[in-house]
Amino acid sequence: MKKLYRSKQNKKILGIAGGLGDFYNIDPTIIRLILILLCIITGVIPMILAYFIAALIIPIEPKEHEEVKYQRLFLSQTDKKIAGLCGGIAKLLEVDSTIVRLITIMVCIITGVFPLLFVYFIGWIIIPKEIVAQ
Repeated sequence: MKKLYRSKQNKKILGIAGGLGDFYNIDPTIIRLILILLCIITGVIPMILAYFIAALIIPIEPKEHEEVKYQRLFLSQTDKKIAGLCGGIAKLLEVDSTIVRLITIMVCIITGVFPLLFVYFIGWIIIPKEIVAQ
């Protein structure tokens, strides 16, 4: 049975996003962006409280825990309109980037613009750029 652990190697604060990324085999950067969006939508305090409660409940990964391989999220350098975030998500999900951009615009409108723009800006900062072979 697969177990959820807080990551020792892939962590920014307490390893929760890294552990969730390992558990679901997705890039923890995506988990971090979702957690930031939820933090903004819920009014910050509930999400921060949930994060620290999760840190108390989820054990730290053991030393013999195997490293999980997953596709990484990068800012696209070839399919970008602003920062390349939608292009990078589209490449990761193997879908047309136009669909990702339309969904992003819809979520932006539904959430009142600011939350998604804030998450987009944070993503622009924390997601590494794609290395393009020349």
